[in-house]
Amino acid sequence: MLPGLLRYEDGIELYDEVVLMTTKGEAIAIGIAQMTTVDLQTCDHGVAAKVKRCIMERDTYPRRWGLGPVALKKKQMKTEGKLDKYGRPNEKTPDSWKKDYVSHENDTPPPVPEDKLKAPEIQKAKTSILDKDVTMKTEDDEDESEKKPKEHKHKDKKEKKDKKEKKDKKDKKEKKEKKRKHDDDGEKSEKKKKKKSKD
Repeated sequence: MLPGLLRYEDGIELYDEVVLMTTKGEAIAIGIAQMTTVDLQTCDHGVAAKVKRCIMERDTYPRRWGLGPVALKKKQMKTEGKLDKYGRPNEKTPDSWKKDYVSHENDTPPPVPEDKLKAPEIQKAKTSILDKDVTMKTEDDEDESEKKPKEHKHKDKKEKKDKKEKKDKKDKKEKKEKKRKHDDDGEKSEKKKKKKSKD
C-alpha cells in the first residue's frame, strides 16, 4: 500500500471524485482519483489522487510528503551522486534500483471515460409549499372560492403587524421632533424675554 494512505473505499475507479481526509475525519481536499482500488492495494509508491480543490487551511498540519521509504532512499541516492539532481538514473546508479524502481512521471494516463467527460447536471432549486399558490376546494367550498388559504392568512397577519410597527415608529419619531421643536422654540422665547428685560 502507498505510504501516507491508511484507508480507502471499495469501488474507486479512475477519475472518480474522491475526498482526502485526515485520521480524525477532517476533509483536506477534493481530488480526482489516479488509481483504482486494486492499484491502491498493490502499489508501493505513486500518485493516488490529484487535488482538485483544497478545503483545509494552510499549515493546519506539518507537511509530511517525501518521507516514504522509496522517497527517502531516492533522496539519499541523490546526495551520494548515484542519481542526478532530478532523480534520474546515471552511470553510478546500481542495477537493483534500475530493476525495482518504476518511475510514473512519464507514463501517459489512461483515457478518460466518456461518462466522466460529461458536465454535471445543474440542480434546480427546490420550491417550498409557501411559494406556490395553493387553493384547496371541496364540494362545500365551491361557493367560497375566493377564500385565502391558511398560509396567506398567516402572511397577511404578519404584514399587518409589520405595517403597524412601522407606523408606530414613525409616529414616535414625529412626536420627538415636535417636542424638540417646541423645546427649542421655548428656549428662544425665554432668551428673547431675558434680552427685553435687560434692555
